[in-house]
Amino acid sequence: MRLQLGIAVAALLLCGSARADQVVIRGNYWRDRNTRVVQPEIDISKELPSGTSVGAHYLLDTITSASVAAGVIRDKPFTELRNEVGFRLGQRLGPTQHTVSYSYSGESDYWAHTLSVASNFDFFQKNSTLGLVTTYGTDTIAQRQGATIYNRLGGLQTFGFIASWTQIVSKYALLVGEYDIKVQGFGSAKGKVTGEPDANTGFQSNAYRSVVLGGSPAREVVPFQRIRQSFSGSLHLTIPTGVKISPYLGLRPSYRYYSDDWSIHSSAVELRMYFPVGPVELRVTGRYYTQKGASFYTQIGGTPNYEGDASRGLPCTGCRSSASHGATRLYYTADPKLSPFSAVFLEFRVLLKLEPVFRRVHHALPRWLSEGLVEVTYGHYFNDRLPQKTFGD
Repeated sequence: MRLQLGIAVAALLLCGSARADQVVIRGNYWRDRNTRVVQPEIDISKELPSGTSVGAHYLLDTITSASVAAGVIRDKPFTELRNEVGFRLGQRLGPTQHTVSYSYSGESDYWAHTLSVASNFDFFQKNSTLGLVTTYGTDTIAQRQGATIYNRLGGLQTFGFIASWTQIVSKYALLVGEYDIKVQGFGSAKGKVTGEPDANTGFQSNAYRSVVLGGSPAREVVPFQRIRQSFSGSLHLTIPTGVKISPYLGLRPSYRYYSDDWSIHSSAVELRMYFPVGPVELRVTGRYYTQKGASFYTQIGGTPNYEGDASRGLPCTGCRSSASHGATRLYYTADPKLSPFSAVFLEFRVLLKLEPVFRRVHHALPRWLSEGLVEVTYGHYFNDRLPQKTFGD
């Protein structure tokens, strides 16, 4: 979920201030086999006549889980709260837009600070746009020992960079390409608890997840650095229909390739369609995702298990950090997200534009209400292999 939030923040920065004054209030609900998340959020932005834009957001994750991975001793319902607050300041200078943002996220055993700097550059009468985003994050990771007691395990420092190019191809076509790189884990300081190199700057294990190692359960250990890259492209098409009540059909095919030095490689193919009917716009999304597992992941009968020659773990054959590879550095994990698997995602959204509905009483309503949008979205993941066993759909 933190990854999803990071992507959302990056997308917001790339877009800049699309509207002068905007308030977004959204409620999110997530459910899988073990976990329920209720997440209200609010985002407010304001653009001044000088070209300066300011914004702030707040969200709350209320996480209820029946899994020991959530930090409970026994398998029983448990509620965790995570608060996030963020601020951003932007300035338009001629054909460029620059934004600086900061966010803080805190829960009982994880605290995160993220600083981002984004710039958009328009070229060729705004037919082309270059977007650049640089992010730096520093997190603190702990293991909860009780309701108010925790044991600090280490930290995580992250550097990320995103470059995107948006090109208007024709009156009805827009092409977008993007390259992302993220380095998670730096330095060589000793962890206060683990005694491992880079634990203070690259701790990425789950403090509560265990794996069968040589016939006995052990807390998972993964490398202290991870270099992640992705390339993506999308084509945005608008096809006029000539029908007044449904004037266009929108299509957005896209593809994303991802790889990291833990030897995970993935591909995602997506098609999104937009279809308006009067003041309502319908959106349907279909995505297929498949990935190869990490080099140090192994399983028996579809369950993470390290036996035989792997009874002490496996090396990270692709790791680039000298502290993370070598014959003496062995790792073991039970993380479903590091296993080989495929997934299908289907999503349906209904968006209602209020202005056509309230057109007759437009002047009697506040502008923020009459020009508002209301949307409802439902998405469903279909997993296979270990994610299906762990999370279900």
